[in-house]
Amino acid sequence: MDFTRFDKNRMTVAIIATAVLIPLLFMMGGRSSSSAAETIKATTTTYDLGLSGDGTADAPANLEGPVSQDPNGSGQIAYPADNDGQIARVSASFKRFPNSAKTGCATTVAPLGATVTVLNLNNGHKVKCLNINIGPTSGTFGIIMNTAVFESIAELLDAPLAVELTW
Repeated sequence: MDFTRFDKNRMTVAIIATAVLIPLLFMMGGRSSSSAAETIKATTTTYDLGLSGDGTADAPANLEGPVSQDPNGSGQIAYPADNDGQIARVSASFKRFPNSAKTGCATTVAPLGATVTVLNLNNGHKVKCLNINIGPTSGTFGIIMNTAVFESIAELLDAPLAVELTW
């Protein structure tokens, strides 16, 4: 759209007038000096601190139940159970074992023939398996479990899995 010279001059005057008048109106619209002398009324609030009028503490609201002991600064400290080194944290994977070893697993950290409890550290599920010798296994995993045993603690997609072994 083409503007005529007259339209361009009108828009220029309108922009300049707006740029000058708006700040001028804000400065003139301030508070008058008489409004600054108004007083502000303050409100006060008192809080109940649990003390009666004579300064003694009120009786406790809960009078039933056992009396608590005064804290002496010594809490109970939990120590791990002594299991003579029969615990290990390793990574686990799966392999389809022969049908004769449906509850089998293979690890070098537990003795052969030991019943190994495998705890999934991600979700807390446990399973027991029998440590058997199934031939050479990969050295990257701490334990190889039968597929069905692995599926009882995690999905196959989760492999390799962080586990804790006890036997």
